[in-house]
Amino acid sequence: MAIPLRLGQKSTRIEVTKDLKSRRSLDPRMWLGILLLIGSTIFGQTIFTRASARTPAVSIVSDIAAGSMIRESDISISQVAVPNPDSLLAIPSEVIGKFAAVDLVAGDLITKHSITAGAASDSRLVSVPIRAGHLPLLAHGSKVDVWMTPATDGVALPGPAQLIIPSAVLDAVPNVSDQGMDTSVTLQITDIQVQALVQAMRDGVIDLVAIPSSSS
Repeated sequence: MAIPLRLGQKSTRIEVTKDLKSRRSLDPRMWLGILLLIGSTIFGQTIFTRASARTPAVSIVSDIAAGSMIRESDISISQVAVPNPDSLLAIPSEVIGKFAAVDLVAGDLITKHSITAGAASDSRLVSVPIRAGHLPLLAHGSKVDVWMTPATDGVALPGPAQLIIPSAVLDAVPNVSDQGMDTSVTLQITDIQVQALVQAMRDGVIDLVAIPSSSS
């Protein structure tokens, strides 16, 4: 025996059918959102894990000016956690004997791009005499301004001190400094600065003024 379908019941069934179809149409977007959320979580976890992993790296222990040769005493091995360690150098032999391509500050990590195999082609080394008591506390790789005060027995007329070479790089200093004795240092300068420096040593007294690393 057939049960007659009332108008209200038919309308309800139609609405339920439409609601089911609407939910089914949203399912792909819902699943896509879930997949994106899971993917973002995995990606974030991977980045965090890589950033927290520690790797050995060569670091600078004292300020080194660009153009200076890096020596064994200038470096140490550190354990660091960085997102992209691929460019870092971890073996001391890859750094010792190379030259700083840029100014390096104590604590900097050495990368493939911060050193170069050889000195600049216009680089020259000049030994400079320094009077007793006139050598500031300096180290290999420091930067100094070179001043000359004309002497009465020189070719130049006596007068005020003159800046001869700004920001010269100190290549070598005495292992033991005695403020009561004359000494000498080795400066790294360009070939076009050699004449001015040599002439200044003939005409007067040379003084070095240390440049703090923050000013370099």
